[in-house]
Amino acid sequence: MDCPRCGSENRAGASFCIECGSELPFHCQGCGKSLPVKAKFCDECGCEIQGPAAKSPASPYSAQEERKYITVLFSDLTGYTEMAERLDPEELKEVTSHIFGRVSEVIAKYEGFIEKYVGDAIVAIFGAHKAHEDDPVRAIRAAREIHKLVDAISPRYENRIGRPLSMHTGISTGIAVTGEINFQQGTHGVVGDTINLASRLSALGEAGDILASPHSYSQAEGFFLFEARDPTKLKGKKSPVAVYKVLAALDQPRKIHRLHGLRSEMVGREAELTSLEAAADRLREGEELIFSICGAPGTGKSRLVEEFKSGLDMTRTQWLEGHAYPYARNIPYFPLTSLLNRAFRIDESDDSPQIRKKIEDSVAGLTGREGNIIPIIGSLYNLDYPELEGINPEFWKDQLHQAIHSIISALSLRQP
Repeated sequence: MDCPRCGSENRAGASFCIECGSELPFHCQGCGKSLPVKAKFCDECGCEIQGPAAKSPASPYSAQEERKYITVLFSDLTGYTEMAERLDPEELKEVTSHIFGRVSEVIAKYEGFIEKYVGDAIVAIFGAHKAHEDDPVRAIRAAREIHKLVDAISPRYENRIGRPLSMHTGISTGIAVTGEINFQQGTHGVVGDTINLASRLSALGEAGDILASPHSYSQAEGFFLFEARDPTKLKGKKSPVAVYKVLAALDQPRKIHRLHGLRSEMVGREAELTSLEAAADRLREGEELIFSICGAPGTGKSRLVEEFKSGLDMTRTQWLEGHAYPYARNIPYFPLTSLLNRAFRIDESDDSPQIRKKIEDSVAGLTGREGNIIPIIGSLYNLDYPELEGINPEFWKDQLHQAIHSIISALSLRQP
């Protein structure tokens, strides 16, 4: 098992790292969640943990050799050579352990795992033990978060090493062969050209760059703004490879954006579409309806919504979206802030003063500046307002419900 903090190899079943002394995690047999060594029950699924026995190979996260469609993140630390020259080995270990320990937390957040550390680089895999339809999107989000993390850490060490620290990342999606994947024993063994391509793309990038392969780009283009570069000759590739640089996250990502080109007419959903269209007519007459569209992946939920939306007259209707993602389940009110971001045109790259101004201007235009609506909404974005100092959490929650009701009501007075 590799230590998630310092990367040192430890024997299977070890509780603490032999290099840095950090506690080594293990995974719940019921749901696979990472847990501390002393856990008696899983705080995710409630499964009883059987102590060291939980580290046995009989884990649902074990897998025999097979071909899988995965996404690889290869991220390299810029400035490592200068660090190695200027810092004592113990200081160097301290810095890299701190950085890669934090990076491993980001990878875990998006349900990937670190396949290995290669000197000053990490190789992370998404989709090997549990595939998600948005693994390329998760990998790019993780890369962007890692870059921001290292940029924030950099000032702490810049004077000591004489230059800023930053990451440059390559992301590739494709087929790979997985050997035995067992987190408890620390055996991964993922091989294939997908990993090599991610490494080549990382090497091609400059400080701060996130470069994606064609397959990663095609599956994530609805979520990020890319810059297409000229096809580049890469080592080990017979033909030049198209390269796409990630520029920014889109304000309003569209999952169905990847469905491009010619498409057949939608069939088999006439009843559902008719119901939605009739509801839109009734909405304009002042009636209220709620629909739940449920189904397994691939059954056409996104396509149905797209067809419905394309048939609406957007000069007579407002369309607001709030999204929830599995990796955001620990972020309070994420779907709500996702909706407000779109309504108030708050961009991911906005800093706190910009977010404050957009919230205050938008809310004031809808409900005025009286009351606590602006401070309550601002607190969702960790903005400080003196009116909320010492406020009771239950009272804050009640005020939030009232604030959202006021905002949605004001929006609905403009258009259905």
